This record gives sequence, structure tokens and C-alpha cells, in this order.
Amino acid sequence: MNNRSEILFLYDVKWANPNGDPLDENKPRIDEETERCIVTDVRLKRTIRDEWLSWGETIWVSGEAVSPDKRREELKIEKKEDALKCLDVRLFGAVIPISKQADTSYTGPVQFRPGTSLHAVKVVFQQGTAAFTSQDQAQQRSFREEYLIPYALIAFYGVANETAAKITGTTEEDLQKLLKAIWDGTKNLITRSKMEHNPRLLMRVVYKEGVKYHIGELDSYLEIQSSVDEKSIRDISEIQLKIDRLLEKLEQSKDLIERVELKQSDRLTVIRNGNPVEIDKVLKDMNIEVVNLP
Repeated sequence: MNNRSEILFLYDVKWANPNGDPLDENKPRIDEETERCIVTDVRLKRTIRDEWLSWGETIWVSGEAVSPDKRREELKIEKKEDALKCLDVRLFGAVIPISKQADTSYTGPVQFRPGTSLHAVKVVFQQGTAAFTSQDQAQQRSFREEYLIPYALIAFYGVANETAAKITGTTEEDLQKLLKAIWDGTKNLITRSKMEHNPRLLMRVVYKEGVKYHIGELDSYLEIQSSVDEKSIRDISEIQLKIDRLLEKLEQSKDLIERVELKQSDRLTVIRNGNPVEIDKVLKDMNIEVVNLP
């Protein structure tokens, strides 16, 4: 991986808990000032890793309840360099315990900020009866409680640093596996609390080799437009994504950009100057190469 790049990923959730806080009754994480939903980068990486595991990739953080030393033994990691056979170590980095040595660490080239919804959200509290009683002699079933978000359109922003990639040996093939796992892994989140997670937009801005620059905070240049109150949004059809400022930033930096890789849901309406547009066509009109992701 010789080129710096930026990643912008949007997905939405319906009647789900995108990232519960175990220290607060597993409630969805909410910014108290803006009332926007928050999803940690750890949650996104868990989604990606789970997808990789389904492909048979070698992963350091498997999600199983196991000690680092036990995991190192399972993967037969005897020296620092052995850890780089793990796809997640090459991309995200890790702390690896090595026998009779101090722990060693790699700083991963791909880093994500916590994701946030592009609008204020509503949190709904629900109660229901559990499937079983709490004790053998009890006559009544216990109650379950849960907190859900009716709808949220969430944006993640990340950077792939070509300098750190030289240390971990990250390849362009690794990056493509990351992008595929972001999209497919989100779609494959089919659990009771994670149903209706749908990927909507994935963009990777790849800069020319040798360019030590990136625009930064691409998600901050997005806005939504809706005919209903933000907290009343219940479906992607009630939203239009305004990308005027994002396109302006891309056009300003186009001489530094090698290409833009892109994937978009057909249910997402994107507007510029108040009118629906196709992102790939607009970028091509700016003389920016566009590669459609599979």
C-alpha cells in the first residue's frame, strides 16, 4: 500500500441498538449535546473481523473469550513478525505478548474515528416477557428490557496511512478486503439487536503516490435534508444526502487525487444544488477517475 487514502462509510439502522454501552444498561450511545447516536470504532472493527472470519482469514482478535497468551499459542506466534500473518494486525495494529519478551505492538495504518449519526435520534425503551422464568419454582416469566433507535443514518471516517503500512506490510489487496468486509459485514449483521443494518455509501479517496496530504474529516462535509423532523425519520426514503461541500473539497484537491473508489445503495438519494445527482458522473466531470467497488 503505497498511497494514502481516506474512507467514508455510511450505513443506517432501523429499530436496533447499533452500539450499546455495557456501563449504562446497554443503552445506545448518545451525545447528550447533539442527541446524535455514537458508534465506537471497536464496534465497526468487530463487524469487519467477523466478516473476515467467515472467509477463513487469520485474525488476531477473534472475539472469543481467550487470553492474549492463549491466542498467541493458538496462532503459533513465536516472534514479533509472526503476528503479521493476521490480517487485522496488518491493518489495525495490535499488542502482542511474546514469550520471555516484553509485549510488542504494531500501530495499524487504518484508523477510524467513532461514527456518529448525521441527525438527532430518538431512543425508545421497550419491555417484554422473557421466554423462561427466573427460577425453577417461579410461576411468572421474568421481564426483559431494551433500548432501541427507530432510525439512524451513521457516518464513519477513517484514514489509511501509507507510512505505517510499510512497517506492517499492508498491501493494496488487504485494503480491498477491508472495504469488502465493511460493506458485506454490515449487511450480514443479522442478530436480534443488529437487524436492519444496511450499507448505503462507501467511498475511498486514494491520493497519488508520494502525496503526504489528505482532506480530512470527510464526514463533516455531509448534511441531510428531510421533510420531517430529524427524530421522526424512519426510513432512508425520507432523507436526501447533501454532498455539495464534499464535492467542493474533492474538486479543490483533484490534482492530488489518483482515484475515488465508490459503492452506493440504490435507495440512497444524493443531491447537489438541491437536485439528485450520481456521484460517479459528477466526479468524472471533474476529471477524477472513479472505480466502482464490487
